[in-house]
Amino acid sequence: MMSRCTIHSLAGLMITGLIASASAASTADWKPRSIYQTMTDRFARTDGSTTAPCNTTEGLYCGGTWRGTIDKLDYIQGMGFDAVMISPIIENIHGRVEYGEAYHGYWPLNLNNLNSHFGTHQDLVDLSAALHSRGMYFMMDTVINNMAYITNGSNPATHIDYSALTPFNNADYYHPYCNITDWNDMKDAQECQTGDDVVPLPDLFTEHEDVQQLLIKWAKNAIKTYSIDGLRIDAAKHVNPGFLKNFAEGLDNIFMTGEVLEGAVSIMSDYQSNYIASLPNYPIYFQILQAFTNGSTVVLAKAVEEMRMQLPDVNAMASFSENHDKARIASYTQDMAASKNVLVFTMLFDGIPMIYQGQEQHLAGNSVPKNREAIWLTKYDTDAELYKLIAKLNRIRSHAALLGEDYFEDSTHTIYQGESELAFTKGVQGRQVVMVLSSQPSTSSAYTIDLTVSYNAGTRVTDVLACKNYTVDNLGTLRVPMAKGEPRVFFPTNFLDGSGLCGHSSGNISLAQLKTHSGFTSAGVQLMSTTGLATFLLAVATSFITLL
Repeated sequence: MMSRCTIHSLAGLMITGLIASASAASTADWKPRSIYQTMTDRFARTDGSTTAPCNTTEGLYCGGTWRGTIDKLDYIQGMGFDAVMISPIIENIHGRVEYGEAYHGYWPLNLNNLNSHFGTHQDLVDLSAALHSRGMYFMMDTVINNMAYITNGSNPATHIDYSALTPFNNADYYHPYCNITDWNDMKDAQECQTGDDVVPLPDLFTEHEDVQQLLIKWAKNAIKTYSIDGLRIDAAKHVNPGFLKNFAEGLDNIFMTGEVLEGAVSIMSDYQSNYIASLPNYPIYFQILQAFTNGSTVVLAKAVEEMRMQLPDVNAMASFSENHDKARIASYTQDMAASKNVLVFTMLFDGIPMIYQGQEQHLAGNSVPKNREAIWLTKYDTDAELYKLIAKLNRIRSHAALLGEDYFEDSTHTIYQGESELAFTKGVQGRQVVMVLSSQPSTSSAYTIDLTVSYNAGTRVTDVLACKNYTVDNLGTLRVPMAKGEPRVFFPTNFLDGSGLCGHSSGNISLAQLKTHSGFTSAGVQLMSTTGLATFLLAVATSFITLL
């Protein structure tokens, strides 16, 4: 008979194994996920305050922590997100310059130490464990392009003390100092510095084997220590592209999405074909702005088709419409209709949705640093209109994928284009998601559009945002009522059980069960996904320990 100590040890190993099994997830593992991007210093405080001041224009630390993030995971999961990204974790330069402090995490000083402003080693371990216990993935924002040093106006070519930087503590680890003069020239962008003469960012010589191996060694240790499932690579455009490939291979091809701030689909295609599996989808982002803040819907429809035709795997891209470097949608227009349409497209278009903290609260920061608001000042309002919308969109996306893994192998197609409307379809015919978007304002009048390409004749569909049912007529036309610039999202009514939407049951259910009307509801036994099974077993193991 096993002793109590032995049982405890085995249960502990079981929990550790379950958590670790989520780590080093592949691109395929990430495709069904949706990511909530936090900026650690601005998301949640350890003391739980919702009134602590945070002056974004000063650019100072405001007190957000990893422990605070743990305490607000219910808020994130309430929107249906199953992955969280945090700011870079490493120690940053200390001190204040004319535009602030290193609250954002992008001014590395020492790769071997944590940023103590965000918390302790144990806090970060606990955050990882808390995420995995919920079946959520853990993504770390990562800086591999540069280090940082304060010169406060002195010439960076002569006033950087490289010995202060760890582990790259001499000038041989860096490209010779130069300013980027042409940001569109890749050689210039990859070999010169992205900083200024106040906080220069010494550009790591990532072509060099020693630099590569030190970065891989550091990242491996961080991934193992904190059970990290994926990486965002900051400023990937400025890293030697060959190293991006070596970096991924050195980390067992863990999922990583690399920031290449370019609008050309051809550049994205080159990177995805040769260097990195995923990139934030900047070409689509720029056309989202054109469509819903300038009314130029034609450019978005064109971009969707270009992405589908030219990219090796558009479903591996990160789909976004706000981030910490770009103006928020509400800074272009306060019209809620525009923000709704942007979110519907962002969440349901090809790729892995990445929603930046505060987008759900309709924040309106128009530039850096104003777009880095403290989320606690919103009181974490779960009744916010966009918070509820995101929850619905995550539900329908997850449900469509649950009914067939092929959902993330299919590409979005444009099926309708009007003067101010666009309609797109994604998924296998008969169980596809159809979104109808509008660039009209919330003051616009009611009208109807006819979708002659959507579902088969006679199919009953539900607009899952308004919970209204429609039937495709005998000629195969779906008549869609439009008003107030509101988006529509359709799905076959007969396949909505298990989605938790519009009065339908929630819980995992198979396509075969839905077709035979024998699916289990949330009141009965449910099938479990791999993540759900791991979470269930973790809970059982934890309860088992408690009973001992």
